[in-house]
Amino acid sequence: MNKMLKKYASLCFVLLIVAALTACSGNNNGTGSGEGENKGSETSDRKETATTEPEPNPVEDEPEVIDMSGKPIRVVSWGYAGGEEGTDQGEKKIAMEKEMAEKHNTKFQFDIIPWDGIQDKVTASIIAGEPIADVFMLDRYRAFPAMVENDMLMPLSDIVDLTDPKWHGRLKEIGGYNDTVYGFATDFGGGGGIYYNRAILAKEGLTDPQELHEQGMWNWDAFLDIAKKTTKDTNGDGQLDQYGVSINSVNFVRAFISSNDTDLTKMDNGKMVYDGDNPNAMEALHFFNDLYHVHKVVKPNQSGSWDDYITSFNEGNIAMRYGEGWEGGGIQEALGKDYGFVYIPKGPKANEYSNSLTNVSLWFVPKGANPDAVRLYIDYMFANKAPEGEIDAWTESLFADQKSLDIYLEMGQYMTSPDWAGIPDFEAKMREVWDNIAAGKETPETGMAKVRPVMEGLMNASE
Repeated sequence: MNKMLKKYASLCFVLLIVAALTACSGNNNGTGSGEGENKGSETSDRKETATTEPEPNPVEDEPEVIDMSGKPIRVVSWGYAGGEEGTDQGEKKIAMEKEMAEKHNTKFQFDIIPWDGIQDKVTASIIAGEPIADVFMLDRYRAFPAMVENDMLMPLSDIVDLTDPKWHGRLKEIGGYNDTVYGFATDFGGGGGIYYNRAILAKEGLTDPQELHEQGMWNWDAFLDIAKKTTKDTNGDGQLDQYGVSINSVNFVRAFISSNDTDLTKMDNGKMVYDGDNPNAMEALHFFNDLYHVHKVVKPNQSGSWDDYITSFNEGNIAMRYGEGWEGGGIQEALGKDYGFVYIPKGPKANEYSNSLTNVSLWFVPKGANPDAVRLYIDYMFANKAPEGEIDAWTESLFADQKSLDIYLEMGQYMTSPDWAGIPDFEAKMREVWDNIAAGKETPETGMAKVRPVMEGLMNASE
């Protein structure tokens, strides 16, 4: 997988997807009341008329203007995060940087560090007591759990009000670890789903998965039905030459475990513990196993390459595969416009769709950062969000149809990111088990039982 392309796509999404900051104003209606006084009631039947004196509208205090006293707002990421000349959005950001610099007696300092070097440099600076940034971008799995457990990050709630409605509803799930939010972005969208070959499904007379989704019927059973009906010998030579699914185990199994409302770890009294053999996870692993060995709908990896599932799908003989949104461009080059994109189907234990990603990029605040600089940068980020519904051209180009694009953009409401992704060798050891299950070398029960002490050892070593 092209890691740098994923990093570029992730950065673009964090910096570009996003809806405009709205300022809310209250409506104060002052009212007053008075009671008439009876002047000499024993001699007069005259009634005093009640009068109402309007109370003045309360004057809201102007928010205190932060004075940075010449200190900069230091921002570190692997791509330039400030405004650049040549586009309307870039010019708007540049103008805002100048305005905020003058208003708050500061300047923006945007530094670029390569993706694979940010964590080491930021960590070293925190240990030295002189963080090189007030905010920095990092993949979630690089920050959690290591940087939290080593007390290197500031909780966001210590700096800003997280009950403010401008924050995305998934902020706690995506930016949080052990119920404390450390990472943030202005919005969350995109993710991984099922790409499917529309030509194959139409040829077999099958319902489009997007229609099944709209009917509330896009689940594991529907996925399996399509996989079984599209796996066949199309030329009569006695050999299967069209398959329902092509699979890369590490992506596919993670996604389907999540789609059954579970994960490989859980938090127990503030500690992450292994939970990969819970009933929901085992149900997903049995589904995975049966695709290979019962239903025989998965194309064998004949090349031995990790990306065989991609190249096989692009050859036009595979009905479905898992993929992330950024992969749509390559599929379009291979298949033209005759493909679609839809959510991961719901598992039997799920009430909603899932969208589990390990490569979620977030902004973090290092210990020792200037809280005022963080507040101002957050203001800057939200003020530069694109208007609601406005999509950058690159994202729009990834999909062949509007429904696929809409589903991709809606995925943020279901996004999660596994805490185990930051544990060294966790994914690699788990993949060995899943690959063995696919190869028929182990059953789900034997494989997951054997790997439990290994995973627990890795988790203990990471503390």
